[in-house]
Amino acid sequence: MPIGDTIRYQNEHRYEEELRSLFREAVAVRLQTESPVLAELSGGLDSSSVVCVATEMMHGRAVRATHLSSVSFVWQNSLDNSFIDDVVSHCGIEGVRLSTHEIPIIAETEVGSVMPEPFQPLRKSIAKVARELGARTVLTGQAGDLMMGNWFDDSFQVARSLRSFRLDRACREALAWSRLLRRPIYQILWRAVQAALPPTLTPKDMYTAVDGSYAPRSNETSLVSSFSCRAGLFDAESYFSSFWMHTAPERRKYFRTLTTMLELRHLQPPEPLQHLDYTHPFAHRPLVEFLMTVPANVLCRPCEPRRLMRSAFSDFWPLKLRERRSKGVFNAPWQESLRPVARALVRAKQLQVVECGFVDRASVLSRLGRLCHGLDCNEFQLRQIIMLELWLRNRENEVLAEQMLRAA
Repeated sequence: MPIGDTIRYQNEHRYEEELRSLFREAVAVRLQTESPVLAELSGGLDSSSVVCVATEMMHGRAVRATHLSSVSFVWQNSLDNSFIDDVVSHCGIEGVRLSTHEIPIIAETEVGSVMPEPFQPLRKSIAKVARELGARTVLTGQAGDLMMGNWFDDSFQVARSLRSFRLDRACREALAWSRLLRRPIYQILWRAVQAALPPTLTPKDMYTAVDGSYAPRSNETSLVSSFSCRAGLFDAESYFSSFWMHTAPERRKYFRTLTTMLELRHLQPPEPLQHLDYTHPFAHRPLVEFLMTVPANVLCRPCEPRRLMRSAFSDFWPLKLRERRSKGVFNAPWQESLRPVARALVRAKQLQVVECGFVDRASVLSRLGRLCHGLDCNEFQLRQIIMLELWLRNRENEVLAEQMLRAA
């Protein structure tokens, strides 16, 4: 990865031109097929950009593909629905909608076979839509948040000014981030000073607590300490490459997230879609290499996440999308899907994750109860525990079925 490279243009319009060119290339190389193409469309800026550019290139006969349809997950009162409608109308394409009320995110018997995976019922529906349309390629907007600098807190940028001894500029930047984040300016400056130190003196966990989310995430856990120790979970960072610590402080968060994404294989096709070309324009290598060398403050500034993207892509989007500043969250469909499962697990006499020594029974039952009532429970981790429990149960049922078949 280009950890030591930085592209600096005197005219910022050159960044926009290069980004538009590389993104067109990223989409075009995935449309060299005569079969229909299916594109995931959430109504956000990333997936909408893919759909808008793809249809524009098809209309201009710049690619072999000639037909594109979109597929969207929708639910009642979602903020995304009107934007999905706007993009579909703007591009003049057919839009297929899959309701999370009718097709849940998880089902007790559909959680993956090789490993626990959510979204199995919905992804099986995508595969069915692709089969009915004759599509062999599915485009996504995945990795767009990272590549385009969709950070609420990117205050490590202040470290760049400190390293070049531009203290006046560092104070101005820290003040801007302080006002946005509602944190004392000395906290912003102190974190930037720590980040500006040599990598051997900078604590890694500085970069694990800051992500693109707009709300702090609970750290409550139900994992048994002996299991966490045995599995090395107290030092989870040791599982991943740490070269990202040797990049510029303001870019470490980008490279760390990209490293995690690649090493955990987040972009590989999920089981129901492995027979399709499930592909991600925002993960196009030339595009990634370019964006990873663009100065961080060109991509994102206080109150301006996706700064470069908005200036470069606005002509691609319908007017309503250009004015969009928020994104619908997936919490409602998740909770609608998880609560019936959580209620069943609370009543269960035995939990596989407890019997295997992974989690503490009292803790996980308490959190499951709070999930049922919509209370804080570190839902992010609890989802993984629930998925693992269902997966272990399904595996046990498969073994029992095989034993009965042999006995018969």
